[in-house]
Amino acid sequence: MELRWEVLETCENLARARGRVAVASANLALIRVPGGELVRVSRPPRLEFVGWRYGARIKWSGFRSGRRGFWGRFLSRLPDPPVGGYDVYGIGPGPVPRPWVASPFLHRGYALTAAFTAVPFASSCPSCGRLMPLHPWDFQTVAFQRVERQVTAMARCALCSSVVPLPMKSARPALRLGLSIVSPGDTVRRHAEDAAREIDSVGGSGTLLDRLAREGAALGELSTLQIIALGIALDEEAEVEALESSWRSAEEIAAIMDGELTEIPGFETFRRRVLGA
Repeated sequence: MELRWEVLETCENLARARGRVAVASANLALIRVPGGELVRVSRPPRLEFVGWRYGARIKWSGFRSGRRGFWGRFLSRLPDPPVGGYDVYGIGPGPVPRPWVASPFLHRGYALTAAFTAVPFASSCPSCGRLMPLHPWDFQTVAFQRVERQVTAMARCALCSSVVPLPMKSARPALRLGLSIVSPGDTVRRHAEDAAREIDSVGGSGTLLDRLAREGAALGELSTLQIIALGIALDEEAEVEALESSWRSAEEIAAIMDGELTEIPGFETFRRRVLGA
């Protein structure tokens, strides 16, 4: 805790002495300092936080100067489609391939195919046990369902063709990737605050996922606003888990430093052996 306070104090001193407030509200402030930016946060309501993070309140100078986000960098490294008639990505010039007919994500077909050619949907298929790829045209059929009181993502494995339930933690990275493709940044910025109101109206991110699971709607059946709200909800869940994990690690380290783990049977013998004492 002392280390954390020192970091906070250093940031606060830097903000006060050399910082320039770029934009501020009652709960959030973006402060430009030499070498970077600081964000001062109190307890912003979701609408305000989403307006800052996804909306158009901050001018994305980093993007204009050529710095791209993670997904932009990732997609830029994918191979170009082959020249000629061999369409390895499943969509290209000429007639629309059958799997993409009537797909609501047809206009993002190439990007989805490029992404899911490189990224598996899950690390293991519950049916065949192998690394689970996803046919890009099947992204529209991914749906949510409650299995043993947990919200799961139902998806078709491209290897065994089984529709399997996947824990949200397992499917979430690929879901976030696909959603970022079908709802690009300019669309998100236009609708982010309305999506935040949608999440608030149902009672939060967890409740939104529960409602989607009860309805069993597939991604291809959701409106643009619902897709953006889902993306925000998945972002929130991922960040809460990351924060909790960070705190657990810090608490474990603090416990070791405080000597709380030395009472475990055999620990002192192990410690002396490792230290050579």
